Amino acid sequence: MFEHVEKIMKSCPCGRKHGLLTEECAVSRDAARLMKEYMEKKGYVRPAVVADDNTRIYADRLLAKFSAPLTAVAGNAHATEVWCARVGEFVDAEKPDVLIACGSGSVHDITRYVACEKKIPFISYPTAASVDGFVSGVAAMTWHGQKLTFPSVPPVAAFADPDVFSAAPARLTASGVGDVLGKNIPLFDWRVGQILTGEYLCEELCALEAEAVDEVIKALEQRGQIGESAYCEKVMNALLISGLTIQLSGNSRPASGAEHHMSHLWEMHRINETNDGLHGEQVAVGVLCVTRRYEEALRRGLDYEKIAAIDPARVMDRAYLEPVFRDLTDGILKENMPGGTPSSSSLARIRLTEDTDARIREAARALLTPSGEVERLLKLAGTPVTTAEIGLDPSPEFIDLSLRFAPYVRDRLTLLKVLDAAELE
Repeated sequence: MFEHVEKIMKSCPCGRKHGLLTEECAVSRDAARLMKEYMEKKGYVRPAVVADDNTRIYADRLLAKFSAPLTAVAGNAHATEVWCARVGEFVDAEKPDVLIACGSGSVHDITRYVACEKKIPFISYPTAASVDGFVSGVAAMTWHGQKLTFPSVPPVAAFADPDVFSAAPARLTASGVGDVLGKNIPLFDWRVGQILTGEYLCEELCALEAEAVDEVIKALEQRGQIGESAYCEKVMNALLISGLTIQLSGNSRPASGAEHHMSHLWEMHRINETNDGLHGEQVAVGVLCVTRRYEEALRRGLDYEKIAAIDPARVMDRAYLEPVFRDLTDGILKENMPGGTPSSSSLARIRLTEDTDARIREAARALLTPSGEVERLLKLAGTPVTTAEIGLDPSPEFIDLSLRFAPYVRDRLTLLKVLDAAELE
């Protein structure tokens, strides 16, 4: 898969120049040594390690290899403005020339945000195969209660040690599998965006993401034969590839669609007081809910008269959104109308043609995994498949509410957003 990345960078049929800021990406039992050699080559002499209470043991091992201060993020802290400020204060005080993110998703998002803000590089040292954001260039943050994606910086290098990440709790690896298995939804949503609005789409990046999904499915099916360490390594490889795909694309379009919007909505606690799921677990449940919704809509037939009549001004109505998003409504409206008016919404760019339905159905056949198969694979991985399993309301009413309002967490066009907007007409 990494060879595919190099091929895309050299020449891509889409005509765009895809670049990476991540110079080295290694999955090796010599990860710490390779990291030290990389830092010596780059002239980094004052590194600082960002860890949390769960990953401090690995941070201490790194500190034994190079002289570096350490900042600890609280055990289960999420990537928020509070923790970014605290780590930022640490950086101001210690003045490191490079940061090392030693942890999983939240540690990386905090580190990449602070690295961008302070204009210093960072290195990724993932301690669990749990998310695909290790080498991405965006930070998914909960900022003053709203789930936002901030343009940020990718790591200059990533070094992952199988002995470290394969020793992580099985739940974390299962979460990573859930994140990967959810990728067919964003690939389908991206295709829908291209069909309905003429949005740019890169076939090579789609193929790279699909390849990562296929590799994880194969490893999942052969888990007993290849062993746990090799299985975890396959998952980590796929997660890194997915992150590189985000970086090559310049945004998270290839890896984040309606299923991620479900997870983001739940993390914003607008329709639920609490939730117990890890990111990949929420994505897993989200992908099942979205897949079933898409199957139902395609089986029933899309109502193109309603889709053609979508009025962005009606959808971007405060009276519709405020009962759910409450004090975050201003931010949601700003997100969905980047130009400040309904005409700047992604919904305003929809244009139907005679072959729209045929193209969407062809994309569904090629990209959407049947919900029954998705559920089988997630259960095989040990990932939750119901809202109840991640501490959410199990009722059909709650799932329907999630499906209705999750699309407005982002301006990004998905079939789920189109379906909800059409129902408002």
